[in-house]
Amino acid sequence: MTSFGKSPSGFRRHGTSLEPGHMNLGSEHTPIDSFFVCSAGDAPSIDPGAWRLTIDGDATEGTILQLADLESLPQHRVSSWLECAGNGRTLYELVGGHPRSPRASDTPWLLGAMGMADWAGPRLGDVLALAGYQDAAFVGPEGSDLDNPEGHPVRMSIPMDKALDPDTIVAFEMNGEPLTAAHGAPARMLVPGWVGAYSVKWLHRIEVSTRWIPSWRADEYYVRRNPEGDKLGPATAHPVKSSLALPWPATLRPGPQEIRGYARAAGVAIEQVEYRVDDGAWRSARLVGPNDRWTWSPFEFDWTATPGNHLIRTRATDARGQTQPRTIPYNPRTILWNAIIPHPVEISG
Repeated sequence: MTSFGKSPSGFRRHGTSLEPGHMNLGSEHTPIDSFFVCSAGDAPSIDPGAWRLTIDGDATEGTILQLADLESLPQHRVSSWLECAGNGRTLYELVGGHPRSPRASDTPWLLGAMGMADWAGPRLGDVLALAGYQDAAFVGPEGSDLDNPEGHPVRMSIPMDKALDPDTIVAFEMNGEPLTAAHGAPARMLVPGWVGAYSVKWLHRIEVSTRWIPSWRADEYYVRRNPEGDKLGPATAHPVKSSLALPWPATLRPGPQEIRGYARAAGVAIEQVEYRVDDGAWRSARLVGPNDRWTWSPFEFDWTATPGNHLIRTRATDARGQTQPRTIPYNPRTILWNAIIPHPVEISG
């Protein structure tokens, strides 16, 4: 029996991962019991009293820390959305017309592999300072989950400038509560704005190195590729994107409707969101709720729905002036979908 670390009720099950069965993911934060789970294996249950964090590598003297050591450091709070690189994976097929991925490891996410939370814990830079480091170029956080396709513990390679960003933390809390097993207890990484794989759960080791830290995830899976499969570099920051808080496909009653959704872009606020119904003109949506460098930006607009089948599109523009593209090239790993989505909506009754 799969151990998700939380009740799977109300979720769509994708192997050892869970996607919310609805898209009402909250505004300022997503309730923990509605937050997606992306795991390569069963969620381990780790005794906080026995937990240890090993810091080692060729750029540090190394140390072994207990939870109390990290709790003694200044605690930092970060409001950040977290999103799997594969969120929207099925849209490569449903919208882009590409074949469904044959790899069992490619979780068939729709649009629910994301959530907003308030995270708390010490800055990663402060944790690394306890071990000391010199000439470090990369850090490699490693999780305790061993049952995964890589054949070794989950690990990613993070450049030192991102590791030392003041909002990159080792998190103990989520929405004001201790982390649960499903979300990485007792401690996990939070690497805001970057694809969720970097926010390694069940953290137990950090390698500090003068060079790139190899792993199957970093070198093969979470990689930007052209349609021919050639590597274009690691998949790191999320591009600007938006999606509706509606089922796929959605069924609504005719008449006045308030349609909601979520826009987001890594490291920058959202400047505007526009929407379009069928072949109509693009119109401005209202930005509501948080809108900061690491948060998503909820939006809403009013629509008088008429009977029939409709397509609603949205496009977000961030404060750098980057706008969602109409289409994107195919990525054989089916990650980082951010093209404009023609969301099907049936009005009946």
